[in-house]
Amino acid sequence: MQIPDRSPRTLHIVLNAVTEDSRVLKCAWSLGNAGWDVIVAGATPFTYNDELTIGYATIKRLPLKIVLKQSFIAKVLRKLRYYQRRFQARFLGGYTPGIPNWGRATKAITPLALTFKPDVVHAHDYTALPIAGEIVAALAKAGHKAALIYDAHEYVPGVAHLKAPLMRSYTEQEITYTALAASVLSVSEGMSELLIPHLQMGNRHPEIVANDPLVEGQQPSKRNLRQDCGIAADVPLIIYSGAVAPQRGIGTVIEGLRKMADVHCALIANPENASVKDLILQASDIADRFHVLPYVPNAELVSYLSGGDIGLIPIHHKLNHEISLITKFGEYMQARLPIVVSDVKTMAAEVRRLGNGEVFVALDTDDFVRAIREVLADKARYQSAYTDEVLMERSWERQAENLLTIYNRVANVNPTSREPLPFTITGG
Repeated sequence: MQIPDRSPRTLHIVLNAVTEDSRVLKCAWSLGNAGWDVIVAGATPFTYNDELTIGYATIKRLPLKIVLKQSFIAKVLRKLRYYQRRFQARFLGGYTPGIPNWGRATKAITPLALTFKPDVVHAHDYTALPIAGEIVAALAKAGHKAALIYDAHEYVPGVAHLKAPLMRSYTEQEITYTALAASVLSVSEGMSELLIPHLQMGNRHPEIVANDPLVEGQQPSKRNLRQDCGIAADVPLIIYSGAVAPQRGIGTVIEGLRKMADVHCALIANPENASVKDLILQASDIADRFHVLPYVPNAELVSYLSGGDIGLIPIHHKLNHEISLITKFGEYMQARLPIVVSDVKTMAAEVRRLGNGEVFVALDTDDFVRAIREVLADKARYQSAYTDEVLMERSWERQAENLLTIYNRVANVNPTSREPLPFTITGG
């Protein structure tokens, strides 16, 4: 690929609102600092466009999904789709449904791509891949060659909410565009092992860019975790940070709190999430020790978390849980929190290897309590695992080196780095 006398350009595509997707933000920020011109095409939650920036990167949020303001209409449409899927499954057998939002998103992003003329189109997750593939084809038809990078955030057969027909549709598109991709990115070794046969990669291997937390771009938190909880420095405080759903295991934490009258828990999550509201009701008898707190900016998260004693990953046994080293694992490490994790394969093995926490049997409340008590009894011993070398290996800075190497190889460029800008979202 021969790039004109300008900075190389990359278009990132993701079907979410971007601002809470740390991987997308870190990729855009790091590539911008490294000399790439970056546009992220994301999905606005509104019916109109808006524009943000992070570092040198521009985030253009477009109406890529149908926005339904009226809850009654939304419920009716969901019910219709439910019966449609039942009819298809029962009477059409191998019917392959269309990819949701594919045509709408492709139509919205293609004009942007034709104007920007990216050298690399980066598809974030399986939902964006068919759209990115069509846009690469549209660019080629217009006489501009762009390389495709597929960033496989998840292993599609392990995505619990996908029904078989839609899973089949996404898998077909994954296989098609993986064959055309210049690189496939994976977040862990375990996921890579599954992706090779799933994507029919043969002798090709995914390239690992783990979703570890930013270190140099971290900023002191404007909020104080213990003040937000209304507790003193010597009160035991365990933390869960991130997305909440039944399979995340917070129910086990609540049951455990009832057996540990001196321990408080901070749940850092979206307070408007339906699962969070259910948990608040479930924990009404221990509301004085179960603190639901809103998210802090990603750049301040590690600083905020450091006010706790233990980071929790109590997830249930699901396929994608077994193979992932999830973002919060690295965030807890950078905050120097010992980790208590359920016995899911990859993360349990890493905790045992590093000695930075304890493993308990998933859904086993008594074993969860045992693990918490062991860590609280000798917190410093577990924290001693966090040497500078270990923390650097679990940093985004190290992973960004991998990402930039892949990018520069794919586009055959060596751009001049820029003075780094703060990891801060502005605009909107």
